[in-house]
Amino acid sequence: MASPAKKTAEKLNLSKSRPSIQQMFDEVAPTYDFLNHLLSLGIDNYWRAAATSRARKLLQGVPSPRILDVATGTGDLADSMSKIDGARVTALDLSPEMLTIARRKYPSIEFHEGCAEELPFPDASFDIVSAGFGVRNFEDLRKGMQEFHRVLKPGGHALIIEPMIPRTPVLKNLYLVYFKKVLPKIAGLFSKSTFAYDYLPHSVEQFPQAEAFTAILRESGFRSAEYRPMTFETSILYIAKK
Repeated sequence: MASPAKKTAEKLNLSKSRPSIQQMFDEVAPTYDFLNHLLSLGIDNYWRAAATSRARKLLQGVPSPRILDVATGTGDLADSMSKIDGARVTALDLSPEMLTIARRKYPSIEFHEGCAEELPFPDASFDIVSAGFGVRNFEDLRKGMQEFHRVLKPGGHALIIEPMIPRTPVLKNLYLVYFKKVLPKIAGLFSKSTFAYDYLPHSVEQFPQAEAFTAILRESGFRSAEYRPMTFETSILYIAKK
């Protein structure tokens, strides 16, 4: 008989199927915004602002830029991107419950339900494709990145924010203790879906980090890909050019 720890690990490894991800985010939707801000100590707002600032610089001279925010969740990154002068923002997410909240928060943004591996948009439609803390949940990471590349205009950019495990040993140890021991307990006080916050550190550990992910971006067709660690290497911004 499998041990409880092994059963949990097996469940976590199976959890990246599209229906499982949708169900998980539907369950956490009511407390998602509150816990995001609480568990990141509010720094998630800075990370989104940093991505938007980079997008603004990349879009200088582009009239009426079109931006697609994928895995938009409750729409905070899409809203941040919408502050760029002249930008027309479209957003997409797998979870209908997340989108219900997003549409209520940001009625001026066009939200679509769908998955990253099958984006419902024509080739070369957008100047920027962004994603905040959602790419690691894609069922097929490479196919998702190929779709990002497909819907970007020539010369367009993908901007992707993900959590990062610090590479400095002391910071890494502190980060993992917080991520694996403290964070799930705090989340459990406010959310019925404790599994989602057990899944979170697992998904971050399993995701290809830094050079490994930029290699995947290049393999997906991007001409160049780079990364910028943020806040003591606890978050990372990837920039890829078509």
